[in-house]
Amino acid sequence: MMFFISLVCFILLPSINPQLQINLHLTDWTNYNEINFDLQHDCLHGPTHLIEDNIQYHQVISYCMGEWPSKWNIEENSFDQNYSFSQLKMLNVTSQQLYLWSAPMDIIEEYESYLNQSLFSNQSLALMATQLFYNCTQPRFGSVCQYSLDISTSSFSSSLKEIIHDFYLQLYEPTTWTCYTHLECNRGTSTACLDWTEICNGHIDCLNDEIDEKHCWQLELNDCVENEHRCKNGQCISKIFYHEGPNSFDCIDTTDEGDQGREDIRYRSQEPIFRFEDITREKDLRGETEMYFTTSRVLSRNDLILEDMFLNKPNSTSDECWFAFRCYFDIPNAFNPICNNICINRTCQEIINETCPDILFIPNAPLLFGHIYFAYTKEAAVEPYIRSLPPQYVCYNDQLCDGFYTNRTLLTFKNLTCRRPGDFPLKFSTLARDSWLNKYVKPLYKQLYKCNTIIYNISAVCDNSMMYQCINSSKCISKDRIGDDFIDCNYGDDEDPSVVYDICLKNESKIFFKCTTTTRCIHYQKVDDIKCDCGRNEYGLCDDEDGILRYITSHLSFQTICDGFTELIPVNIDGQNETDETECELWQCNNTYTRCDGFWNCFNGADEDHCDTSISFSCQSNHHICVSPSTNQLTCLSLAKANDGIIDCLGATDEPKLCRSTGYTPTLSENTFYCSNDSSSACIVSTQLCDGNKKCINGDDERFCSSTRNFSAYTSICHPMYYAFRSDVEKFLCERIGIWKKTLAVHFSLDTIKFNKVKNIIHSIPPAMKSIIPHHQYRCHRGLPLRIWQNQEKNLTDIICLCPPSFYGNICQYQNQRVSLTMTFQAYSDSRRTLLALVITLIDDSDRRIIHSHEQLTYLYFRDCQVKFNIYLLYSTRPKNDTQNYSIHIDIYDKILLTYRGSLLIPIKFPFLPVQRIAVHLNIPRINDNIQSCTNQTCVHGQCTMYSEDSKGTSFCHCNERWSGKHCTIPYTCKCSSGSLCAGILAN
Repeated sequence: MMFFISLVCFILLPSINPQLQINLHLTDWTNYNEINFDLQHDCLHGPTHLIEDNIQYHQVISYCMGEWPSKWNIEENSFDQNYSFSQLKMLNVTSQQLYLWSAPMDIIEEYESYLNQSLFSNQSLALMATQLFYNCTQPRFGSVCQYSLDISTSSFSSSLKEIIHDFYLQLYEPTTWTCYTHLECNRGTSTACLDWTEICNGHIDCLNDEIDEKHCWQLELNDCVENEHRCKNGQCISKIFYHEGPNSFDCIDTTDEGDQGREDIRYRSQEPIFRFEDITREKDLRGETEMYFTTSRVLSRNDLILEDMFLNKPNSTSDECWFAFRCYFDIPNAFNPICNNICINRTCQEIINETCPDILFIPNAPLLFGHIYFAYTKEAAVEPYIRSLPPQYVCYNDQLCDGFYTNRTLLTFKNLTCRRPGDFPLKFSTLARDSWLNKYVKPLYKQLYKCNTIIYNISAVCDNSMMYQCINSSKCISKDRIGDDFIDCNYGDDEDPSVVYDICLKNESKIFFKCTTTTRCIHYQKVDDIKCDCGRNEYGLCDDEDGILRYITSHLSFQTICDGFTELIPVNIDGQNETDETECELWQCNNTYTRCDGFWNCFNGADEDHCDTSISFSCQSNHHICVSPSTNQLTCLSLAKANDGIIDCLGATDEPKLCRSTGYTPTLSENTFYCSNDSSSACIVSTQLCDGNKKCINGDDERFCSSTRNFSAYTSICHPMYYAFRSDVEKFLCERIGIWKKTLAVHFSLDTIKFNKVKNIIHSIPPAMKSIIPHHQYRCHRGLPLRIWQNQEKNLTDIICLCPPSFYGNICQYQNQRVSLTMTFQAYSDSRRTLLALVITLIDDSDRRIIHSHEQLTYLYFRDCQVKFNIYLLYSTRPKNDTQNYSIHIDIYDKILLTYRGSLLIPIKFPFLPVQRIAVHLNIPRINDNIQSCTNQTCVHGQCTMYSEDSKGTSFCHCNERWSGKHCTIPYTCKCSSGSLCAGILAN
């Protein structure tokens, strides 16, 4: 394969705020045509800043072309004006102006280099002077104005970021497959392909040598270090990310946030960020009502698998038999249009009796765990008056599960052992309205979970101290699966309380939680799963559900002393019950720590006086904004009338005690809007305001709602999507009512003021206005449709796709191998005011030490200490080279002085995984930390350097500028601009 040199530079350019321009990246690759089809080219970079669960995320998505422009004959553009570099220079045009004029980034960089003439020979300058810049007419962009986004935009979209955001508001429910093709998989059906989430998901999906689970025992043996949390699937993440927020997933299987945060992409759609693209789902979640045959979050994939499964009939079975059987018994459902033309001239039972074999599998593919089938007999099917037919036999591979009733008559069919359901025993659902799947298949998932056998007869694995050997079986499981409510061992010993308690006492596994109120040990998976397993103490607190509450009720916090809320459980001191709210007479409730922190610590709200700047309405000093119950308009109320026992404001915003939680356990919903003259459910949640349904008997929750909007809200006006459409009254009540639930843990800070800042709102389109943007047809799956103009005069165009990093292909139909890296950083006090450049590279262990992809971050601790940086890193070849080991290498520089501060190494384990999900919390080396040298590397043009904070003492060659490779022996030409530093070369 031929490699082209591309410089990894970081340049000290002034920051520019993009507005309405569209700048393409990597357009120079088109010069190489199709020499390397794996290269990313013609990319749009879309920032996706997201703040949720009080966590700020930073991720930039690159949407890149999956086809080469040479495929089309793009004729010369004679409609848009163009300028040579020499003309631009004569006009005193700067590179910053080209940026604002939507020039491609490669042209901007080339022009900047041209202006910096000292770097080039006269011959090179003469050639560069003729290079053209096309001043494209919107909405066209590109090196010769050959592209436009094929997206219908609303009048609210004023930037590329908003256009992309609005586009992805549409639900993603594809009707065709996306596939992971780098592992050959036979699913036992005709067209179904493998999804990346189905590799090492704990279930056999590929019937050819169980290839999807073949190497996954290595994850079972993976042990995490002290400052890491072990996910259910064996992945390790920094412990700081554990239970960070209900939707902040860092475990690829989402088990770091428990059951409460698991939501489906069907219900919430957004740009292809980590949160949606790089997580899996359980095939059978607790409390779920549907049975799933995939661990993909794209639930329409389940429909595709199910459809394909039942199209795959045995060759020996006629179509007439197959559809008569399925249609008569509604297998798998009653909505198959083919059934309208079946059993017209004869009854279905007659067709079954005359054309079907005595016994057959329906479907003709395994339903569970890669080897469990349903077998039906013709004899049972032709019984009169039967419309709901359970399988007569459940067939399985008896090498993979045992422990059922003995002395039963067994049937062998197609090399499988078949039992009648009662001979296991098995229980099916008795709900009449249940579908065939939920009635017969879903109950078996848990009842036959011990048949989900991945590891058996492998002594090298089973003898490991992290494994548990099942009793009377060659099967072994990870100790992390003991006590998880799923029977893995044939005889159920992994769920035996005595086994759980014994392993917990020996502290042989880090996955057990010891209750303090009882002697029980429970699996960590049961912590924060909205079910109390430990039992509640005398104050109603539960060890495994109220972790933060349990801590704050037993630890005195200076920040919450005398703040109007009792957090500390009473402590008896000299016969008196003392809490954090006793003897507070001399403690001012309006102080540095409570001032403008977002809610009333003083019951009259003095600590929040003049803190609300979200609306233009204002009041004089010592007065609060209030909605008058008589006029439903904003007015002002004196602090003297607040908390006086008399309701003066709509929703009782002046009487906080009426809806404030007083117990130690938080209310499940933030019911903080008070319904006057309402004896039942006096307080309701803010998201019930202005939703078209009266929750208050007298209609308080609907009486102030604006009647001048030209659309109908399908949910409360307080939903974030309606922010831009609220009246001032609605803004006030939505914000005021929504902040009355006190933050449980208050961290020490002098900067507690939470003045309402002007929000950077992306105007999401309300459901009633969605007709403005037509539904796209998922031509590009999770990518963006792009129109390519071949001949403007003849209006000759075609539609192509820009794929996000998680996909590739001409319609983004293939799932990409990738590294999904999440990072947060901790800086010591000597670096907290230093602007740092972090160069993150994906490297291999070859002699060339190839940089496969890279990203650069500018980091300032005071700005970014709480930011989670999400970065995609891609391999330079597709598929990646399985014979090589890959790592993430991070170089740290002072951004201003360009001095080298050190390097960090993140090894990439488990090369068989298609998606490497890595979540780490890293320390920035101190300024005075000496960069440790070494002698175990031969570095010809560089220095042997130790990685910072590497417990294994790993070293590498830190090459001098213009040299690269494992031993710094490969020269390259640096073309970075002055004031910058060449950090290496890319593979392509």
